[in-house]
Amino acid sequence: MAKNAFNHRKELLRKSLNKDMQKRIIKAIIWSVAFYVAETWTNKEEDIWRLEAFEVWMWRKMEKISWRDMKTNEKVLQVVQEERSLMDAIWRRKKNWIGHILRGESLLREVTEGRMNE
Repeated sequence: MAKNAFNHRKELLRKSLNKDMQKRIIKAIIWSVAFYVAETWTNKEEDIWRLEAFEVWMWRKMEKISWRDMKTNEKVLQVVQEERSLMDAIWRRKKNWIGHILRGESLLREVTEGRMNE
């Protein structure tokens, strides 16, 4: 879903925009789609790998770096002056969400804590 959102918003990433503005657009529009989908997943190793690959794919597309250029992911991250942070942001948002749930008195809290009465 996030790749689809990126491909529909490519016109926002013209070379006339500076790099910082392009990164802000990506983090505001594209990451929000990735967050919406990934926040509900369990953190399986394959899903984490896919999200990290998506993050680097996005930066490559922004800088128009083809995989045929034989640049490592670390080089790409250096070019865009970013670190891998998509998974960190997802984990941080999950922690905030579970904290929000556990503060209230609700059925969801009881289910999460395993205190369902029959």
